Amino acid sequence: FMALAPRETIALVFLVGAVPAVAYLALRLAAIREIVAGFAAHGQPPLVPRADLPDYSVLVPLYREAPVVGQLLAAIESLDYPRGRLDVLLIVEADDAATIAAVSRRNLPPYIQMIVVPEGQPRTKPRALNYGLTFARGEFVAVFDAEDQPETDQLIKAVAAFRATGPDFGCLQAHLNIYNPASTWLTRHFTLEYTALFDGILPALERYRLPVMLGGTSNHFPRAVLDEVHAWDPFNVTEDADLGMRLARRGFHVGMLNSTTWEEAPPRYGVWLGQRTRWLKGWLQTYLVHMRNPRRLWRELGARRFAAFNLMTGGAVLSALVHPWIYVALVWDV
Repeated sequence: FMALAPRETIALVFLVGAVPAVAYLALRLAAIREIVAGFAAHGQPPLVPRADLPDYSVLVPLYREAPVVGQLLAAIESLDYPRGRLDVLLIVEADDAATIAAVSRRNLPPYIQMIVVPEGQPRTKPRALNYGLTFARGEFVAVFDAEDQPETDQLIKAVAAFRATGPDFGCLQAHLNIYNPASTWLTRHFTLEYTALFDGILPALERYRLPVMLGGTSNHFPRAVLDEVHAWDPFNVTEDADLGMRLARRGFHVGMLNSTTWEEAPPRYGVWLGQRTRWLKGWLQTYLVHMRNPRRLWRELGARRFAAFNLMTGGAVLSALVHPWIYVALVWDV
């Protein structure tokens, strides 16, 4: 068709592509309302008395993170939570001698312990999380990354939010943002992207009770829910997105937690490209896994949430593939 009628073919392709594009635009316009409303729209439920706070496990997977061990321990020690109820697990791989040595040199308090993951395949973050989860004793479980700087009262707020919601809430996702936005041109744009996603798009998905693809950190779960959905898929490189979908399929909702975790944006193009490639690979993997049986997925999600999943996850991959051809079409027109 491109050979016989190139202009008409391009017009038809763009017409078909406009349908999901307009739907995605509508979702982003709804997200503007969330950004304007800010955190006040979500409110903050009353805090639970400190004497009634439950055991809380924090999982921190580490791989080749020796340089930031000190920063990580400082962030953990700044958490405002009763030490007798806090259970922090630093999960390291057996062959990561540098990180094991860096942690071993520290005089860890009793509530922090290092868990060494036995050698095996696949060597992934979700496999490490699954292994670490078997040692966790908390009623609630949180996941943080090595460079994260969560607000000090985040765990207390999470307990209050879980106590205020019903049993159908399977996860609370804290807002993520960047502590090094001024480093480079790339980190400034990364900050804009994170602000739009975690302060706008994800709260809009929560408001409309649509599936939420979790961020890779600052996820808070009731331990019973993690056990029910069989925790993380060790073969998925974006285990957070996959877990968000499995929560939705089991009837659980994801809420936004009125707390922010600050993390580092990749300052160099090569680092950003590797991260973004892994994200797209994982979203494609998540899409293909859950769309293996579309009828079953439709039954479990319903028409509205089924369409949202295709739009958010399939659309993210499709838009990356289509984007270069926008420029081809522009050059063609010129």
